[in-house]
This record gives sequence, structure tokens and C-alpha cells, in this order.
Amino acid sequence: MTSRERMRKTLNHEEPDRVPIDFGQDFHNGINEVAYAKLLKHLNINDTGKIQVYDLMQRLAVVDTRVLERFHVDTRYIFTNPNENFEVPIEEDGSFEDEWGIYRKRAGYYCETVRSPLEGMSKKEIIRHRFPDPAEKSRFRGLREKTKNMYETTDYALMAGQAATIFYFSSELLGYNEYMLDLALDTSRIEVLVEKVLEWMIEFTSRYLDEVGEYVEVWWMGDDWGMQTGPIMAPGTFRKMFKPKYRRLIDMVKSKTSAKVCLHTCGSTYWVLNDLADVGIDAVHPLQPTAHGNEDPVKLKKDFGDKFVFYSNIANTTILPRATPGEVAEEVRKKISVLAPGGGYILSGGHNIQPDVPPENVVALFDTAYEAGRYPIS
Repeated sequence: MTSRERMRKTLNHEEPDRVPIDFGQDFHNGINEVAYAKLLKHLNINDTGKIQVYDLMQRLAVVDTRVLERFHVDTRYIFTNPNENFEVPIEEDGSFEDEWGIYRKRAGYYCETVRSPLEGMSKKEIIRHRFPDPAEKSRFRGLREKTKNMYETTDYALMAGQAATIFYFSSELLGYNEYMLDLALDTSRIEVLVEKVLEWMIEFTSRYLDEVGEYVEVWWMGDDWGMQTGPIMAPGTFRKMFKPKYRRLIDMVKSKTSAKVCLHTCGSTYWVLNDLADVGIDAVHPLQPTAHGNEDPVKLKKDFGDKFVFYSNIANTTILPRATPGEVAEEVRKKISVLAPGGGYILSGGHNIQPDVPPENVVALFDTAYEAGRYPIS
């Protein structure tokens, strides 16, 4: 069975020959450059030259094809091009300001947002503020040809999408402090901003899908709806302000592609799963098992196994960095035994692999998935 066939069966809640593996491609299943350097050394791959990063904020490494093949990775991700009319100014330490005017300062292993372009603006000023052009042709130049070629000359399951969607991105633009205060006290500015961001997303996504939609199996969206202990906002606020906008965006996506829509959302997610099913989400990632409501894979499978494909549910802040390789293998076998029967489970590292994860544990994660993920699941 090819990688593409394997992923299609899984996404349709059918049992393939083995559990699909995703790693090292996108904004949610990558590996930090520090962890990647250690992994290369462990694998005795020493001819890659300087490590390149494709995500300046999360410092995610471009993963060598040999590593992807070593771990039997079934996926490949199709990125848009940079806007050729804007060159990102990158400071010596990696700090940078993007084309939206969001300034991210290097802080340890990552870059954190310290200045947002809409901070302090009134509702009228937000309405007048110009966003980058979502239809800028350089973003999509050559994308169809590249994607078509990869589809026709490889058997990988192709994916595309966006790192951040409506909530996360609008909060980055306004600044998190102002944004959360407005949600609690007066949502009028947020309502204007969220609608403006949604319109941009619809235009950008429509253009993106015009190029890649017929070739991809998974369309990614990203928003963080949970904290460790529960919802990041009142569930009623989510349902009033964001749920209808999600439906508009996802309806447009599904009008242009047969790909399944996968939502990345950190933290506690059990509380919002019925809402996500309502708006057309097909798969959920990473189902962080250390967050409230996500702890019991048996309950997740029983309550939502017919509605969602489950992506990961691996504890990447506890098991991956702190356990032994044997304990990592045990965690993988447990999750596969519960979540994989009947199809509908994809193995990944439970969000991006962090700098403190030993390379031996990365190897244990993917080798165990390859060995223990064979159907029928025992």
C-alpha cells in the first residue's frame, strides 16, 4: 500500500496496512533546529551543511529526505512562496518583523511576539488598516506545477494549509493582552478585526486551493482553543464569535477540495469537539494528553472516534523529553492500541519536537509506530 493510499484509508476511517506517520513537514509536526541537530548526529548524518529553518518563529528545521525515509514518513507538505515584494528583515539573533508588521524577538530557542501592529488602534483605525495582499501572485507562482509533479511522480500523501487561523492570527495582530481584555469587556473591536482577518483568510485560502486543492489529502488549519486546564475563553464566546466564521471558512475550503480538514489546537480540546464537528472539521491534532479532558484515549475514541481522525495524542512535554526510549515505545503502543482500531489514527510527535527531546526518543517514537502500527492492531 502506498503512503497516499494509506492516508486516504485512515482519513476515511478504514484500516490501512499500518498507521500513517507524519513528521518534519509542516507548522505543527516539525522539529526544532536544536533537537534536529542532535538527531542528525545520532543518525550519523553529517553532510547536510548548515541547518535551514522554514518557520522563523518556531525555528523548525528543514528535514533531510534521508531522515524522512528513515522514519517511513508518509506525508509531504506544499508551502506557498514568500511574498517577493517583502523581504523579511532578520536580525543577527534571529529576531524579525514579518510582512504584517508583527515583531518577534528571539527569546531562548524561539521568537516571541513583542510588538503587534494594531495595538491601541480604535475600531475605525482597524477598519482602515491595510493588510498585505492575499492575492499577491508571487505567493502562488509555480505552485500548481510543483504540486502536480509531486502528485504524479511520488506516492506521498500531500498536505497544505495555514499555520494560524482566525483567533490566533487576529490576537497576534492586536496583541494578546488587549485582545483577551476586549473579549472579556467589550468585543466591538474584536468583531471588526476577526471579520477582516476572515475575509483575508478566505481570499488567500481560495487562491491557494485553486493551485493545490485537487492534489492534497489534508488541509491544515491552526488555532489554540485550550489552555492546560480548560478553554482559553468562555465557550459561549467561542460559539457566538468564532464558530460561525469557522463554518464560513471551512465551507469555502470544502467547495474547492476533497481534502480532509485538520485543525491543530493546543491545550484542552474535549470541550470544543462537538462544535468542531458541527463546522466540518475532520481531524484534530494534537489532542494533548496532559491537558484537561484529553487524558483518556479510550473516552476520546468512544465519544468521538466516529467523528474525527485523531492525530498524535502523544505527550510531547512529558513523555518525549523525560522518559526512556522504552517508555516512549510503551506510550506509542498504548495510543495505537486504543486509537488505531477501525482506522482514523495518524502518528506524529504531539506538536513540534522540542529542543529537550533526546534523539533516542525520537527514534523510539517513529520506529515503534512503524513496527507496532501494523493492522490488524493487537
